[in-house]
Amino acid sequence: MDGYFWHNCPRHCDQPANNRASWQAKLLANRKRDRLVGRTLRAKGWRVLRIWEHDLRLAKHDQLILRIRRALESE
Repeated sequence: MDGYFWHNCPRHCDQPANNRASWQAKLLANRKRDRLVGRTLRAKGWRVLRIWEHDLRLAKHDQLILRIRRALESE
């Protein structure tokens, strides 16, 4: 599960006002690392399902469950 801030959600991440350049570099590095980890795991045969914090909202539970089911059934 990816949180808004540390994984730099393009829709919900609020950038800190202080030390902005440093935070932008850190958050960009986090996203790059996330992509690398995903590619590495897929190359080793793992299925990667990225779930954003906003996907856990009650209104989206049905969509999330369906997405997880589809991922599990596509083996």
